[in-house]
Amino acid sequence: MSIAPQRARHWLIPSLSIMVGLGSLLRVLASRRDLLNDPDTYLHIATGRWILAHWALPVHDVFSHSMPGAVWVPHEWLAEIVLALTYDGAGWSGVATLTALCFAWAVALFTRRILDYFEPITGLIVAITGAMLVLPHLLARAHVLALPLLVIWCGGLFAAADQRRAPSWFLLPVLALWANLHGSFMFGLALAGFLAGEVVLLSPAAERLLLARRWGLFLVGAVLASIVSPNGVDSLLTPFRIMNLTVMQSVFIEWQPPNFSQPQLVEFWILLALFAGFASGVKLPILRALVMLGIVHMAIRHVRHADLLGLVVPLALAGSLGPQLRRLVVADKPSWLARWLAGLALPSGWTTRLVSLGLAGAIAALSVSRPLNRMDSPTTPAAALNAARDRHLTGPVFNDEGFGGYLLFEGVPSFIDGRMEMYGDTFLQLYLDAHAGKQPALDTVLSTYHIAWTMLAPDSPAVTALDHMPGWQRVYQDKFAVIHQRDPSR
Repeated sequence: MSIAPQRARHWLIPSLSIMVGLGSLLRVLASRRDLLNDPDTYLHIATGRWILAHWALPVHDVFSHSMPGAVWVPHEWLAEIVLALTYDGAGWSGVATLTALCFAWAVALFTRRILDYFEPITGLIVAITGAMLVLPHLLARAHVLALPLLVIWCGGLFAAADQRRAPSWFLLPVLALWANLHGSFMFGLALAGFLAGEVVLLSPAAERLLLARRWGLFLVGAVLASIVSPNGVDSLLTPFRIMNLTVMQSVFIEWQPPNFSQPQLVEFWILLALFAGFASGVKLPILRALVMLGIVHMAIRHVRHADLLGLVVPLALAGSLGPQLRRLVVADKPSWLARWLAGLALPSGWTTRLVSLGLAGAIAALSVSRPLNRMDSPTTPAAALNAARDRHLTGPVFNDEGFGGYLLFEGVPSFIDGRMEMYGDTFLQLYLDAHAGKQPALDTVLSTYHIAWTMLAPDSPAVTALDHMPGWQRVYQDKFAVIHQRDPSR
């Protein structure tokens, strides 16, 4: 039986890429509360609300009491508006569902690209493994809203480079949107520059000048598209400022290397790639091998870059690796199962896509209809804040960084929160020393910033230090937070 009749018989069955996307949606929604375990979610929503209320960007700090008026570039402003509107319209269940939908869309697009090159079974392994690398970093934050754009941009660039042609100009609006959602667009811009050089270098001499001109114009358009933002050129500069924050990178988990003393998906991905390469004998173009090694280096240095390892590296290698593996795997006389999977690997028709979109919408609507409330947690010290309000605690607070987003969300000016690019390394180091209970730093913070009360995690050394400091008394504690109050008589 040929593939075409098999596809016609099952026209209502979605393609494998849609199946993987819907499966990803269900998988994430099954543990949707885990998507909210980050204090920056509160910060994003608070910022989005402020922007909507004032119809302006907060280019100077309006939230903290420690750096009032400090210059701040809200480079994720569009994502913050989207998250604020989603929360105000559908609550936490809406925020979690939006996160799951963006992830599922990105995975479906990624799987479609992979299946265009790989035979179905290998393609599914690659696609599912790539999606799994994203899961540990899947949180209701701005970067997740940008994941589909990452796949569209990188997939379009690699396809153009593989075919030795210029990228489509329709990719530029994708980059412009990405630049207003999340700073990771800088990776996309750098990738475009690298691939431009690759195409010019590897093309026949007679075509190099034409391709250099076309890719050069595209790169100029890409730079211009990336600054189509209320932040202007600061959209380009802010990611560099963040990368230069060495203290931040030394203490925040997402900026640290994976802990290989524990099982890591990154390790599994690297070992699987090495095994596949040595066992199959496939060869990679040297420049694409450099792309892979560069991203592997990024993922080993910073946990947050596992997303690029999972979604970008397979796209970079698909054009050369997919056909080689297909020749090794596909038999001369494929079985009925192989032919059936080959049929499902083809893109779905518009009718099937619309039906699948309706199914995803129904799943999302069901998820939104099920209320999801935030519970006390290391990022949501709700009981502690209620206790502070019951005691009428006012004035500047010295808070744990993990509590900062929640305090802003609740209208309490924070000492520190997740905006490290605004606070800078010097301030962050002062906070870390004070948080560690180092007396000179803690005394400096308490006096310089006129701290009236504190809200810190129970395991903070500063809690023990405050217990023994004259003029301070512990007034509340639970398993997530401890509050100290300055003695009003002192």
